[in-house]
Amino acid sequence: MKKQNLQSNYDSQVDVGRRIFLEYDQERLIHKFLLDADEQWIYLIYMNTPCRISRESGQIDEFRDDAWTECRNYSTVMTIYDLLCYHQGPNAPVLFHQWCTVGTFIVTGVSDTGTFTRKYAALFDGHVEELRSACASLGGIPETGKPRADVAFRIPVTPFFPVLLQFWESDEEFPPKLQLMWDRNADSFLHFETTFFLQGDLLERLKKAMAISVP
Repeated sequence: MKKQNLQSNYDSQVDVGRRIFLEYDQERLIHKFLLDADEQWIYLIYMNTPCRISRESGQIDEFRDDAWTECRNYSTVMTIYDLLCYHQGPNAPVLFHQWCTVGTFIVTGVSDTGTFTRKYAALFDGHVEELRSACASLGGIPETGKPRADVAFRIPVTPFFPVLLQFWESDEEFPPKLQLMWDRNADSFLHFETTFFLQGDLLERLKKAMAISVP
């Protein structure tokens, strides 16, 4: 029952997000982030999936299996809304092209940010090739010149906002390690809390793309 109530609350928040999005100047957002648009829709790419936002209702659709389908995934829609609406300046924020951990943006009272990634590290352990392929399927580009990781991909969440995924397999001394890195100016693009929704959405998409059995 508690899980159902939580899901119902997330679903209702999707509708709240729509209404808030409609309060923003859409022409300004289109110009600011160089988005394609027509009279009915605003278009963008999210994790290599074509998306569109209704200019009348704020509804977000994803293009999957040769058809547009409404997206009700809370993490997806709230990340998209936040990336478009959080920054209040007239021009899009700029990337600093310097990677840092999410801990750089931690505010007082936030718990350990590594707890969430550890379960995915365990899931991905022993599946390096599948993880590489999954990263590529989300538009990821192999990243070189970083600390030697078994997997390192720069993944475009949107064309204007990437994250860096790094993964180390377990060995006889250390457990597997998964780390997401953020541009040092990420907090100009989205709320700190949204980094958790984005991270969860990304890792779930990777898990699905890998098509491996889950314990």
